[in-house]
Amino acid sequence: MFHQHAPTRAALRACAPVRSPRRRALLRGISAAALAGVSFPLYAQHASIGLVTPPIRLDDFWVVDQSGEKRLLTDLLRQKVTALQTIYTGCTSVCPLQGALFSTVQQRISQLQHRYPVQLVSIGIDPLSDTPPALHAWLMRFQAGPEWRAATPTLQDVDRMRRALSGSTLPLGNIADHSTQIYCFDANAMLRWRSDDLPRADQICDVLGALGRV
Repeated sequence: MFHQHAPTRAALRACAPVRSPRRRALLRGISAAALAGVSFPLYAQHASIGLVTPPIRLDDFWVVDQSGEKRLLTDLLRQKVTALQTIYTGCTSVCPLQGALFSTVQQRISQLQHRYPVQLVSIGIDPLSDTPPALHAWLMRFQAGPEWRAATPTLQDVDRMRRALSGSTLPLGNIADHSTQIYCFDANAMLRWRSDDLPRADQICDVLGALGRV
């Protein structure tokens, strides 16, 4: 069983709303364009950043979650608004930063106004090591509550899933060079938004809140 600890003062400062014209413009853009076609610039390291237009439904990959349950990815995503990250549990560089990011977002989920439940999903990209016990330990490390889950695809599906998430057609490099983007899905399991690398917690919360109201 996971226990959610009280947020620290530093964590609350990190996820406090930033009242700025830029942030208000982002909120207006997400809310207005969540169902509309808005183009974003292309970047060399990713196929796209920002709204995914048109929205994308990923292939039905099988995944195994932290409890050992095997299920289809779309079943895991459907009926919830989801922020998804890719990690591997043995990583000691950027993955702990990603875990800390989701830990901060988790503290704000209850403050979001939404029609659908909001969840966080960590996808392990090293199926040989990201076993259910390793995923469970990963979640425990960051005091994950019930709205934060972890799962790993099969070995034959992991690279296809990584390409589908990033939208890139470039060959995948070393596992240590994996993307630190966050991918947001609506309640119909459609990919709607890709972040830049290691985005701010308040940016993720803004997108989840906007998608949850669609």
